[in-house]
Amino acid sequence: MKFGIHYIYWQKDISTASYLPCVYRARKAGFDVLELGDHIIFHMTDRELDEVAAAARGEGIELMISIDPPQDKSLTAADAARRDAGVQFYAEAMPKLRRLEIQKLGGHFLNAAPIPPHAAHREAEWSYGVQSMQRIADIAAQYGITVCVEAVNRFEGHIVNTAKQGCRFVDDVQRDNLMLELDSFHMNIEESSLINGILTAGKRLGHFHFVENHRGLPGTGHIQWAAVRDALHHIGYDGILSMEALVRCDGELGDAARIWRDLTDGADEDGLDEQAAASLSAMRALFRNGSR
Repeated sequence: MKFGIHYIYWQKDISTASYLPCVYRARKAGFDVLELGDHIIFHMTDRELDEVAAAARGEGIELMISIDPPQDKSLTAADAARRDAGVQFYAEAMPKLRRLEIQKLGGHFLNAAPIPPHAAHREAEWSYGVQSMQRIADIAAQYGITVCVEAVNRFEGHIVNTAKQGCRFVDDVQRDNLMLELDSFHMNIEESSLINGILTAGKRLGHFHFVENHRGLPGTGHIQWAAVRDALHHIGYDGILSMEALVRCDGELGDAARIWRDLTDGADEDGLDEQAAASLSAMRALFRNGSR
C-alpha cells in the first residue's frame, strides 16, 4: 500500500495559491502520495502545473486529486444542461490532470442537495448520476485515469452513503475505470461496521481515506485500525491510504467543514508536520503486520 495525505490537512482557507509547499511537506513527513483537491487546477497555467509535476517527480511523490462538481453543474440534476455542464467541467480538467501526471481522480461526484420529497426523485437522480459518470469515466479512460466515486455520510450527500450503495452504483455504471472510494469518517457514521463495509466493497474499492471518527489524524480517535487493516488485507487492497484530516478551526475551511475546535493541540506549522509524520509512522508499523 501507499500512504498519502490530502493537501487540505495544512489549509485554513478553501483555496490556496500553490500546491508546491504541500509537495515538499508531504515528502518531509514521509508520505508516498499527495492528494490534491478543490478547483485550484482550473486557475493554474500550464507552466504552474508543470512545476508541481516536476517537484513531485523530483521528491518521489505521486499525485492524485479529488474534485467535487460545482453546485450549478450537478451531475444528477433534472436539467440536462446542468448535467452536460458538469460532464464538461471534468472534461476540461483531464488535460490538466495529465500535465500533473495524475492517474486517479476521486471526489464526491453526487453532491447535489436533496430535493424534497426525496422519494419522488430518488430513481431519477440515481439514473442521471449513472449516466453522467459513464460519460466522465469514458473521457477519463482516454487519459488513463481511474475515477473513484465517494460514499459520504447523510449530512453531506443523499445518493450514495454506504459501501453497499456504492457497489450498486459502480455496477450500474459498468466501466472498468470507475471504482468506489470509501472514507472511514463517513463510514463511522453510516456503516454498521467499518469492516463489513470494506469487505462489501471488495475488488470495487479504488481509493480509501483513512481518518478518525472526528476527522483527525489516524491514532487520535476511536477507530480500530488493526481491524481496518485486516479487512483491507483480506480484500487484497493495495492502493492508496490517504489521510484526509481536517484539524484546523477558525478559518474558511474549518467553518465550511464544521470544524469548531482545534484538533492539533495548538500546533504551529512545524508541529502539524510532526504530528502527520508521527501518525504516518504508527500506521506504517501497524499495516506491516496483521492477518492477510
